[in-house]
Amino acid sequence: MDYSDRVNSKQGSGGVADTSETKVHVRKRIQELLATKVLDLDNDPYALRNHLGLLECRLCLTTHVSESSYIAHLGGRKHQMNLEKRKVLDEKYQRANGINTGTDGSGNIAEDNDRISISNIEKRSWDKIGKPGYKVTKLRDPELLRLGLLWDIELPLITVEEPSFVIMSYYELTIKNKNIMKSFLDTTEGFDPAEFNPENCQYLVVSGEPYSNICFIIPGDLPLDRPEDPQQMNTNFWWYWDKDTRHYYIQVLFGNK
Repeated sequence: MDYSDRVNSKQGSGGVADTSETKVHVRKRIQELLATKVLDLDNDPYALRNHLGLLECRLCLTTHVSESSYIAHLGGRKHQMNLEKRKVLDEKYQRANGINTGTDGSGNIAEDNDRISISNIEKRSWDKIGKPGYKVTKLRDPELLRLGLLWDIELPLITVEEPSFVIMSYYELTIKNKNIMKSFLDTTEGFDPAEFNPENCQYLVVSGEPYSNICFIIPGDLPLDRPEDPQQMNTNFWWYWDKDTRHYYIQVLFGNK
């Protein structure tokens, strides 16, 4: 028998399967797995078939054209890593809320229909009533002659126990906030885009429900003299919430270049 037309085949064996034969074999194997309930897509919490007939993985936010593509995704590195992250987040939330997560004899977490998961937590929302009043004062340290800023923010109708703030860089802002900031600067009188680069600045964001968040631009060429722990204060970086007058004070002093 002539084996010259069979590439990479040995005498006594069949020829190398082409692409079409491989696809037929894969489809048959997937049908067998689905028929034997080894892979039950109907009970998969992350499998979703959209209006186009495509399969979507709600955990990884990926789209697949066939069952074989989705099954290959289930055994992939990305899906397995997201499963581990989801498990860690669920266990962390349950421990923080005192939820008992017992285990069975094999060491797996026991099933509980009433267990709270991170996916069924409602997103917080509130009706915003506008921006709070504020006043910004420039400071100078009389001893070290350091420059600084003092914010006095008035929140008379605040509904939370205490407002909060965070100092962010330009790259931590969302695209929406970047566009809002740029449009605000473009309408500011005396603003020269050639002399000001938003990427080199820092941004102080203050939040106090039900008020809208407000943001202040801080010069980025002068470093802030703040402790390493973001929850700690010192004489050059501190904040204070006056519950009686409903005023929130934030003071920062800049260090040397």
